[in-house]
Amino acid sequence: MHFTSRQTLLDWVRRGRLAQAQLPAALALCELPPGHSRWQWLFDRLLLWLGSLCLGAGLVFFVAFNWQELGRLPRLALLELPLLAMLVLLWRKPLADTPRQALLLAAALTIGALLALVGQTYQTGADPWQLFATWALMLLPLAALGQSPLLWTLSWLLGQLALVLYWRLGLFTLFVAFDEEALGWSLTLLNAALWGLLSLVPARYTLLPAWLPGLAAGLGVTLLALLALFDAASPWVWPAWIAWLGAAYLCWHHRFIAGLAMGCLSLIAVILAALGKWMEPDINGFLLLSLIAIGLSVAASRWLQQQRRSHA
Repeated sequence: MHFTSRQTLLDWVRRGRLAQAQLPAALALCELPPGHSRWQWLFDRLLLWLGSLCLGAGLVFFVAFNWQELGRLPRLALLELPLLAMLVLLWRKPLADTPRQALLLAAALTIGALLALVGQTYQTGADPWQLFATWALMLLPLAALGQSPLLWTLSWLLGQLALVLYWRLGLFTLFVAFDEEALGWSLTLLNAALWGLLSLVPARYTLLPAWLPGLAAGLGVTLLALLALFDAASPWVWPAWIAWLGAAYLCWHHRFIAGLAMGCLSLIAVILAALGKWMEPDINGFLLLSLIAIGLSVAASRWLQQQRRSHA
C-alpha cells in the first residue's frame, strides 16, 4: 500500500501539477490527516509484530530464567512444541500475508533459541559463528517455502554476523591472512555479488530487498577507501569505490533516496578524510574541516531534495 504524503501534494501545487482549489479534495482522498481506519490499520500491524517478537523472546527468557528447575527434556519440549505448533499452523491453515510473516518470524526466533539450547545442554563445543551460520542455513528453506523476504533478510544478517565472528577467531588462512582488509573485501564483494544477483531476479520472485546488500557493499567499500587513504589497504579499493558510486547512482537515481544518501555520505567521508590527511590540521584546520563538512552536507541535502521531488 502506498500513501501519498502531505508534503508531496504541496510540492505538486507549487509546481502546478495540482490546482490549489483541488488540494482539499486530494487531502481527503489520501486520508490526510489519517482517519480512524488508517490508525486501526497501523495498530493492528504494530501489535501483531510486537506480539510475534514477544512470543519468541518470551520462550527464550522463560527457559533461561527456569534453567535450574527444568530438566533437559522439559527445556527442549518448551521450545520444540511451540515450534511444531507454529509449523503445523503455517502448513494447515491459510493465512494472510502479514500474519504469515509474523508467525514465520516467531518460528525463526524459536529455531535460534533451540539451537542455543542444544549447544548449551549437550556442550557441543560449537563456536558462536557456527551457531549463527547454522541458524542462517536452517532459515533458508523456511524462507523459500514461506516466501518471506523478512526471513531472507534475517538469514542474510546472520550470515554477515557469522563471517565477522569467524574473522575474529583468526582461523581463515587458506589463501591469505584474514586481516581487516580481507574482511572488508569479503563483505564488500559478497554483498556486491548478491546485489547484482537480486537485481536480475524478477519482482515476483523477490527474496530480500536488493538495496540491503547494496548498502552493505557501499559501507564496506567506504571503510576500505578510508583504510587506503592511510596506506592500510590495497590501491585497488579506489576503482571499486568509484564503481560502487556509479552503480548506486544508476540503480537508485530518482528511485531510492536512502541509497543516494549513502552515496553522498560515502563521498563526504572520503573527501574529509583525504583533506584531513593532506592538511594535518591544528585547531584552525579542524574548524575549516567542520565548515567544509557543513557545506558538503548542505549541498548533498539540496541534491537529495531535488531527487525526491523528481521521484514524486
